[in-house]
Amino acid sequence: MDCTWLHPIFQYGLNMDTMNLSAEYRQGTGKGNARKLRRSGHIPALVYRDGVPPLLIHFDPRDLLLGFEKIGNPNTLVNVQLSDTERLCLVKDVQRHPVDGRLRHVDFYKVNDTEEIEVEVSVTATGKSVGVAMGGRLQVIRRTLMIRCKPQDIPRTVEVDVTDLDQDQFIRASEISAPANTELVFGNDFNIVTVIRGRAA
Repeated sequence: MDCTWLHPIFQYGLNMDTMNLSAEYRQGTGKGNARKLRRSGHIPALVYRDGVPPLLIHFDPRDLLLGFEKIGNPNTLVNVQLSDTERLCLVKDVQRHPVDGRLRHVDFYKVNDTEEIEVEVSVTATGKSVGVAMGGRLQVIRRTLMIRCKPQDIPRTVEVDVTDLDQDQFIRASEISAPANTELVFGNDFNIVTVIRGRAA
């Protein structure tokens, strides 16, 4: 992959994009403090991890928006860079203005590159099924799957090969091969994709 056209804040690993995001500490909480930050063009945010007090920060929203616009992956790892430390995170919650959609607050979850986490990853159907070739219509029933893996192994997508899928047949979660170094997480088995019978058939 030729990545020379990308902004320097992007780095590529085998599976996962990592975006460097400069941030600064913020003092004070409450709506007044948040409004003051937004008026200055910055967005309040926090970095949290279970059992640890949250770290209050703020950042320039343009870098974050540019990152996700270029990469197009909601599971992008974000390396939050502060003056004296760095935090490897996932974006867990984004608050936007209900009218204009502008960013208002972002929650980052600090991850540990040696510990497994669970994330939701999009499903991508690959190949042309025999059922579609005979006039059927491919229908993706579940567009995301939960997987467990280490942060650096988070895949962009879970690929489902539909080449042998005929009309009125299904591919279930238990039949899908998990991406390298990952594990699919589900309780009861369920259908992922099917081919709906065409009218001519």
